[in-house]
Amino acid sequence: MKAITKNNNYEAVVEDYTHEGMGIVKVDGYPVFLPDVLKGESVEFKAVKVNSKYAFGKVLNILEASPNRQTPPCEYYFQCGGCQIQVMNDAEQASFKRQVVAQNINQQARLNLHINDTVTGDPLYYRNKSQIPVQKIDGQVIMGFYKPRSHDIVDIEHCYIQKDIHNDIMLFIKDKLIEENTSIYDEKSHQGLLRHIVIRSNSDDSEVQVVFITNGKRNEFLSIVKALKESFPNVKSIVQNINDEKTNVIFGQRSIVLLGHDYITDTLLGKSFKIRDRSFYQVNHEQTEKLYQIGLDMADLSGDETIIDTYSGIGSIGLTASDRVSKIIGIEVVESAVEDAKENAKLNGIDNADYYLGKAEEVMPRLVKEGVSADVVFVDPPRKGCHTEFLDALIEVAPKKIVYISCNPSTLQRDMKYLERHGFKAAEVTPVDLFPQTKHIEAVTVLEKQQDVIN
Repeated sequence: MKAITKNNNYEAVVEDYTHEGMGIVKVDGYPVFLPDVLKGESVEFKAVKVNSKYAFGKVLNILEASPNRQTPPCEYYFQCGGCQIQVMNDAEQASFKRQVVAQNINQQARLNLHINDTVTGDPLYYRNKSQIPVQKIDGQVIMGFYKPRSHDIVDIEHCYIQKDIHNDIMLFIKDKLIEENTSIYDEKSHQGLLRHIVIRSNSDDSEVQVVFITNGKRNEFLSIVKALKESFPNVKSIVQNINDEKTNVIFGQRSIVLLGHDYITDTLLGKSFKIRDRSFYQVNHEQTEKLYQIGLDMADLSGDETIIDTYSGIGSIGLTASDRVSKIIGIEVVESAVEDAKENAKLNGIDNADYYLGKAEEVMPRLVKEGVSADVVFVDPPRKGCHTEFLDALIEVAPKKIVYISCNPSTLQRDMKYLERHGFKAAEVTPVDLFPQTKHIEAVTVLEKQQDVIN
């Protein structure tokens, strides 16, 4: 029985958060989800979407505000979908993110582990990668970020979580696109040229890459490239990436260098990495160093271990551990990333790292048959977590320790529960906030093989 009626107004106290950062209130035990409210606040709201189990509401008034409420620093916050929790101050964001990890690990998976406090960093201007869609509406060039659950762009001049040099370059390119009357892509008709601008920078902004993602290989950017080079001497790489598919995927498969190299170089925990337009590289440099350092410290390496680095990408995690171990074996399914990892090993003079192309669930058992024995396996999967086949292969490898870095607490708890049933036990999980102002959270843990458990 529904306790509320659509379009009616109600008052309640916010009891908790969803994993997406929405507030939960209850009316006669019936849950209602509200955006942009904080735990403990007394609010007046209107029910806007009601079904048999729960409802969504629109906040009309904050009757009693939390001391942890802040005015969002960004003027576009209530229109833009890029950030979800700017109304929380830094302390509340850290508490919310620790709670999300704790709920997954200890309530859902019932693992009863210690959840450390969230490791925080600079909450603003941290993103070293910006993916900016471009549209033309009523003759006006629009650049910014999508509204929630839509493909309508909020036209912005300043993003508070992307680095300042990205904001400057974004506005500069926008002016040039207008000046040059550059052809802009229309996703409905699949006509027009420019789809996205992607900007990447290294940790000190000494090297910046700009990528024009286009519907076809036509090049209308020569004068913009020249102007960028003159106005931003730190732009060391300008690339045109061609994506002529009717798709929501941003990047296509082919890239052409318009200026400089096809990469920029960054340093992470003392190691150098070449980063190309499609390379996976964490977006928050300060927090990534903390995340990887915590993982390495949890692994408690002695210097003679063999490490398997799964989902190894361009080699960033494994290579930062190279001087602490005897051997690194990287496994990655993307061929260009394998080549990048090999190149990055060479760039750092690292000769104890080998990289294999293929699915880890196929490569790992083959290596075991060839006599390879891994002491530690690094796991850093995408948001969907690990396939069961991968986890079974990992169990077959039987490392002493598994360092698991996760960008999704929900799939982390699922995978940890599976691994625990097969004899791997963790003691603690540490949340690390790589994405301040957003609902997203990374977490790192180490699972150790229990000697008295038979698979």
